[in-house]
Amino acid sequence: MFLCRRLLLHRVYISSPGYTLLSSFRTLSLQNFAPIHRPLHIASKTSYSQQDAGTLDNPTLRNYMEMPVASRLQLSSTALARILKEAVEAEDKPAVGYLANDLLRLPDTLQRDRLIRLLLASGNNLILPNVFRAILSNFLSDGAHENVSDYDMKTLLYQIATRKLSHLDDLSATLFPIIMRRLKSVGRVPVGAKSVSQELPHIVNAAFELLYYLLLLKNEGRVLDLFQVLTEKLYIPPEAVQQAPTTSTDFNYIVSVTLARACLYWYKREMAFRLLLKYLPSDEDLKLAMKEGNHSLSSAEEPVTQSAFIAQFQQNLDPQFLDLCNDILYATIHNPNPTELNLSVDVITRVHLLAPVEGGIIRSIYTAATDCGSGDIAQRLYAFTREPAVETEHRYPGPRGPALLFLLNFLTQQKGNTHLARTLANEIVDNDTFLPVHDRPQFVYLVVNQGFGRAARVLWERYAVGRNRVMLVGNNALLNPMVKFFTRMARRAEEDFEAGNVELLPPDAVGNEENAEPEPLTEDDAARAAQLQAHISDLKNFVARIIESFVEVHQPLSQAQHQSLSSLARAYFVAGEFSKGFEVFKNLIRRREVPDLYDINIGLTILAEHRPRSAAKMIEVMLQRGLDPDPVTFGTVIHHALVHGDVQLVGNLLQLARLAGNLTLTRRGLASLIRASVIMDVGSGKTRSTHLKDALKLLKSMPTKGMLSSPDMGKFMVYACLREKEFFLAFEFWRLLLKYSAEWDDAEQVFIRGILRRNILEQLPSKSEWIAELRTRPMSYSSSTYRK
Repeated sequence: MFLCRRLLLHRVYISSPGYTLLSSFRTLSLQNFAPIHRPLHIASKTSYSQQDAGTLDNPTLRNYMEMPVASRLQLSSTALARILKEAVEAEDKPAVGYLANDLLRLPDTLQRDRLIRLLLASGNNLILPNVFRAILSNFLSDGAHENVSDYDMKTLLYQIATRKLSHLDDLSATLFPIIMRRLKSVGRVPVGAKSVSQELPHIVNAAFELLYYLLLLKNEGRVLDLFQVLTEKLYIPPEAVQQAPTTSTDFNYIVSVTLARACLYWYKREMAFRLLLKYLPSDEDLKLAMKEGNHSLSSAEEPVTQSAFIAQFQQNLDPQFLDLCNDILYATIHNPNPTELNLSVDVITRVHLLAPVEGGIIRSIYTAATDCGSGDIAQRLYAFTREPAVETEHRYPGPRGPALLFLLNFLTQQKGNTHLARTLANEIVDNDTFLPVHDRPQFVYLVVNQGFGRAARVLWERYAVGRNRVMLVGNNALLNPMVKFFTRMARRAEEDFEAGNVELLPPDAVGNEENAEPEPLTEDDAARAAQLQAHISDLKNFVARIIESFVEVHQPLSQAQHQSLSSLARAYFVAGEFSKGFEVFKNLIRRREVPDLYDINIGLTILAEHRPRSAAKMIEVMLQRGLDPDPVTFGTVIHHALVHGDVQLVGNLLQLARLAGNLTLTRRGLASLIRASVIMDVGSGKTRSTHLKDALKLLKSMPTKGMLSSPDMGKFMVYACLREKEFFLAFEFWRLLLKYSAEWDDAEQVFIRGILRRNILEQLPSKSEWIAELRTRPMSYSSSTYRK
């Protein structure tokens, strides 16, 4: 096949203007912009004030947008290039428009023209049509086009051909004689071995774009003239001409198909896709077909017949055209870029409406998208092939090899793709798809983190046997998500059993409620209860098996790595095996490896959920041995003590917090402390007012960065103090928690300040400065006032 004749040049056609990226701005080189030499005119700068000079030295895009026009025109080319790069990266159309207009106002210099070309090459559709026309007029005005290099002509023609502008024929009338004249100086493509290293000249690239442009205009006369020149010089290869359609009399179609094969020969794949899409159903046709197909599947009515438009496409389909589509799609597999991959998916979705696409092409696109890191393209292809309307007509293969993990990872990181992620996971389970050994732990990790319990369990059990089982069952990162998920399912089932709810989930559907439906049972309640107990036992046994398999892999534990032992201890804590978890910690201590606070906090969290007093004793031991608890440690235990309603323990923890010195609690822990002061009753040995004072002292003793800036908590505490008629405390809590964090003009804040003023006037008339503070809007935060 002639397309394979130039294998040494099988690469991305990087010189196409469509692929000139923002990196062009990083080096302001003139290599890619080589106009014919002309005198260099640099605008002289007028004098500016010192303040203006400081702004002009290194202005940002924001500075630029705030400058008057006169100041913008005095910026250096380096500054403009930097601002232009920032505007393009931000996709700021107004800023790009301002820059383009300002550049056109500048004197005609090499620097200005260089920036305009950079804008054309990288701005793409950020340039508004009227601004683009102004740029074209600048380059194509009388005599000016003679100074435009071949490379810049290619760039201009690419922009013209891919934009929808009015009065296009006027542009072709200007461009056609320029290109034809410059083509005369271009030699023929050499034959034999020399043809392998032949590059496509910039002017020929421009001619290809012009030919595509003329085909859009249906200007057959100029199309024929330009096509003949390119054919005579062998830039349209003889093989492409020989494979021209023989069953069609449509002149534009014949030239388009021949040009597409020539593009494939020269690796102009982006243009080849553009030519294909001209003769395939449109995006609107595709959406309509999918809508009709999905509706017919979900409706009880008769299936909707295929639209007459698609039927006409199929009737007039040229078999050679499908072959060309396959050739171009297969060629895209090698060293593609994201633009080509996106276009390949466009072609695949439209070709499907006419005939099924080869499975090898589908798999190869997944692989190419993985190699390019284009998760959005893989997701788009997978979503299309899993449309109900598509699956009823043809079952396309899913990704294979590394593309599986790549796609699942992308789907789980994007919102709204949970259904696709679940579909992919179930496919792997149901089809027994091979997963690369090194990808298995991460794949199962993603599956279980999404709550796909059935898939996670099946995959774990599938890969927990065999010679490569160590990669999965011994993985530190996977152990705890698996144990946590299935332990939670077991506890939820136990809660249902204790509450008398014996509606059972299928044993293999251990995912969350989103992923599993209750199984309707016709047996009596006793039988259901027995099944639920068996289900609970099965889940617990599975958790035990996960942990045992991990232990088996890492035996002897005395020689296991620190990270493995830490993971194992956390797994024991999560499963409720506290003694085993602390025994693992003892192994670390025997090796003189002190568990870090993260490991300890995991154990304390699980222990505090069930036995908060035991967790509090551990905090005391930590303090005695010089191991200072961090904010998470204290806040977690206090929170669970409150959940258990252990008021006395909360009081003890408040004292421990004081003894800990400059301990900074987390927001959650501090909120728990404050609320604890309110729920304390006299049974704890102190009045509620005393507990409120304790909380206030704790707040004031903490560093500023540990303070809780929460209007809701502030209102909670102020109201609690007012109920106890503690107006002094109410004012102090207002000052600490509301004065600088709440909206001053908020209706509720105005109401609170009014209550405080009235009560202070009645009960504390000597505190006139408080009244003034309540009436004066704070200007800014003051740490001294905060600590007052």
